Amino acid sequence: MSLKTTFTRREIAMLGANVGVASVAASALSWAGPAQAQEARAMLGHFPSANQQNFSKATGSMQKALGANVKIDFISVSAGPQILTAMAANNMDACNMGSSPMIVGFAQGLPVSMVYMHKVVKDSECLVVRNDAGIKELKDLKGKKIGCPFNTSAHFGILSVMKIAGLSAADVTLVNLRPDTIPAAWQRKEIDGAYIWHPVLLSLEKDNGTTIFKTGDLMARGALIFDGLVARDTFKKQHPDLLLAYLKEIDRINSIYRTKPDDVVDVMAPFLQAPREVLSLVVRTTHTITPKEMLTEAWMGAPGARDSGILRAIRDQAEFLRSTDQLRSVPSDFSKFVDSSFVARMV
Repeated sequence: MSLKTTFTRREIAMLGANVGVASVAASALSWAGPAQAQEARAMLGHFPSANQQNFSKATGSMQKALGANVKIDFISVSAGPQILTAMAANNMDACNMGSSPMIVGFAQGLPVSMVYMHKVVKDSECLVVRNDAGIKELKDLKGKKIGCPFNTSAHFGILSVMKIAGLSAADVTLVNLRPDTIPAAWQRKEIDGAYIWHPVLLSLEKDNGTTIFKTGDLMARGALIFDGLVARDTFKKQHPDLLLAYLKEIDRINSIYRTKPDDVVDVMAPFLQAPREVLSLVVRTTHTITPKEMLTEAWMGAPGARDSGILRAIRDQAEFLRSTDQLRSVPSDFSKFVDSSFVARMV
């Protein structure tokens, strides 16, 4: 399937899944860093939580890594479809996103590729249910309403749970909700549960909720759920050195998350004006791997690999999404969308 380089307004709207394009806020950081051959612009997406990209904003390290002559636009997003919309409109160059929306983008022919393994999703996305909803085990989901943001890894999670429980699409009412609207729907008892990530997950657990399934539980059933760091192909080709510098800085920050989580919380608490308990949970459930591990057959594989753990996970998940009518068709070869060449330069 050939890649499309232009999209109609209707196609961009479809990719967005009714989620608006993220607003762009230019960074006010002014670090002195390595000089670039010419002025360039990097539009970098990030979620509004204690993630690596926000850590780089808080410390100014990304501006230093890319250079003082590079204009960085940090773009806040809340879900994968929003990222697809922004990239389709050439309004974002790189961002982390869940495997489900990433696969949707690949299947739609969006000219993007996964260039880095951002994290493995284990206990950061879960199914949480209200204690008064009468849900003690998965089979009790029948006849209930579960909220989640559609076309995300959380959406894939709840669909997988339903399959495990032997429930059909008619047995459970799935409600498409943005993450920031889920707590209000929960409090109004418009939903009986939600499949969502932290920090919303923690807030629901504290508000009369109990987690009954973790995305990591799917790994025992052969389903690997992950976040990939996706780059727009045009940016990748025009500014390979900037993308490499960006990935190296994310990788440096990942090592801090793994070895000094309390230091991350010390930085993020005042920056995000958020409770340390919430931030600590987000940081400690961010499971990352090293570039050396990424290059193994179990993960992304070496540059040009036609078969790897990530490619198998993408193919399996794409087939599942097609079987649940989330995709119309599945590309015959996903290897063109996974580019580990930048990771190889980091080892």
